[in-house]
Amino acid sequence: MSADPSTASPLSAVTVVFVTYNSGAVIGRAVASVPAECPVVIVDNASPEGTAWRAGLSRPVDLVEMPANAGFGTACNAGARRAATPYVLFLNPDAVLDGETLPALLAATGRYGDPAILMPAILGENGRLMRKEGSILEKVPRRLRLSPDEIAGDYCTRFVHGAAFMMAREAFFALGGFDEAIFLYHEDDDLSLRAIARHIPIIVVTGARVTHAGGRSSAPSFGQTFRVNRAKMQSERYVLEKYGCSRATLPQIAKLAGGCVLALACLDLHRFAIRSGKMAGCFDDVLQTPSPRV
Repeated sequence: MSADPSTASPLSAVTVVFVTYNSGAVIGRAVASVPAECPVVIVDNASPEGTAWRAGLSRPVDLVEMPANAGFGTACNAGARRAATPYVLFLNPDAVLDGETLPALLAATGRYGDPAILMPAILGENGRLMRKEGSILEKVPRRLRLSPDEIAGDYCTRFVHGAAFMMAREAFFALGGFDEAIFLYHEDDDLSLRAIARHIPIIVVTGARVTHAGGRSSAPSFGQTFRVNRAKMQSERYVLEKYGCSRATLPQIAKLAGGCVLALACLDLHRFAIRSGKMAGCFDDVLQTPSPRV
């Protein structure tokens, strides 16, 4: 016998969507932080480590296994398509929900209505507030950024932090979802710019909190760091060209080459992998850039 809808928890209106890639070491903690009433969809991007971690999860989940690593945005879109609830909350696998996060976000939908992009306050493991107030095209000078002492309640911003945000599922797809031409990084910049162009508010709900470890969703290695930063540069160039704001490449290459030399001199292989990966991305062909979907 099905449950009486009138007695269903409001939290059942939200599906939490995770994207994993070799995230077995952290996904269990993230899933355990999701209230039992919320459906969970995990999209695994063909992780080489597999998905044996599923057996150790504290609750049932809907696992979507991608046939190949299609990138973060594509996997997020797949997770949102699998969801059957009015709202979706995208959450990184190395992030943990506070107990009041989802109730606070749902309460905010009543205050602000749809469409709106709602973000929790995102904290590092040291308790420091992680904020970025402008997109790749709209850098906010430090002197104009809000200080923690100035934040007394919810506030609007101009950047959607991809680590954690909630949106009405229909509104997400009406906005176009994530741009699937972007493999990794800056897909949230692109989503932010399209939302702003459509006058969709991006609101930080300060009563909702998420702790984000950052960079721990998969184990680091030299090769992975190189590939990630190559993709990051490819994405940066793609988004800039998409909005008609491409930057000169030669000065970037010179600066990155100098960084590579310095990293080698200091025997810092991690920093060398970052710089060399970005430099390689400067030489890659930019993917065909569509007109901005606004």
